Parts: sequence; C-alpha cells; structure tokens
Amino acid sequence: MANTKITLEYPYKEDWKSGYVNINPDGRATLALYNSHNDRSSTQYARYLLAVHLKRYLNEDEHVDHIDGDKTNDDIDNLQILTLAENNRKTHKKPDVELVCPMCKKHFTRTRTQLTGKCKQEKVKNGTLCCSRSCGSKYFHKT
Repeated sequence: MANTKITLEYPYKEDWKSGYVNINPDGRATLALYNSHNDRSSTQYARYLLAVHLKRYLNEDEHVDHIDGDKTNDDIDNLQILTLAENNRKTHKKPDVELVCPMCKKHFTRTRTQLTGKCKQEKVKNGTLCCSRSCGSKYFHKT
C-alpha cells in the first residue's frame, strides 16, 4: 500500500518535518519520519498515537499494547502502555481452560498453571474437577 502523508502532532512535529503512514501486508501501520534523505526514522503508528495522546515521547521501556490483541486496531481506547515483562506475559499467556463443574454444572475457567500435576490432569481428563472446594467435597462424598 502506498504511503499516506499525515500532519505530525506534538511531540513528533518538534523533531520531524514530515510523516507517512504505511500499512504492511498484515494490516499493521508504521509511521515513516523524515527530515531529509539522510535523516529519517520510523516507529509503529500505535506508538505515535499514544505519544501524541500523552503529549510526550514514550520511553524505551514503555511498550504499546493492543488491549484486544488486534494489532490492526489502533483506536486510542485500545492502546495501553506495558513494561516489556508485562507485554511478554500477555503475549505468551496460554489460553485458560474452560470446564464444567460435575456437582453444580457451573462453567468455570482455570489457567494451565492451575492444572499442573498428575492428580489435577486426571480430574480434568475424567471430568471430575470441581469449581470449588465446597463442590469438590460434596461431589466426592456423593460418589
């Protein structure tokens, strides 16, 4: 897709003469910044938008996260600042496991970490993992 020239806003307009938004094949937007042929740079468009919104450049340790996980959704309400560790945790988090309590039939979720151990894995496999200690006690006294 061709570059689209934008009017830069503070703080970027203080340091750059012009900016062009380019959408890559995955739908993510990048901002190319120019002063001259030899003086240019780029940044993710989401990072630019959040910096403009906060009226300051973001620090190197501030990472822009798309709250809904859609990297093409650069709406300002969908952007937040995370540390590298927080961003990595969110990015690499395994999805929760959805289960149904055999006692009360309530739907509940557990993280994969909560389901480690041979005993819990066996209960998940057999459909006997309960949503709470109370249901677990009732269920196992019933059987």
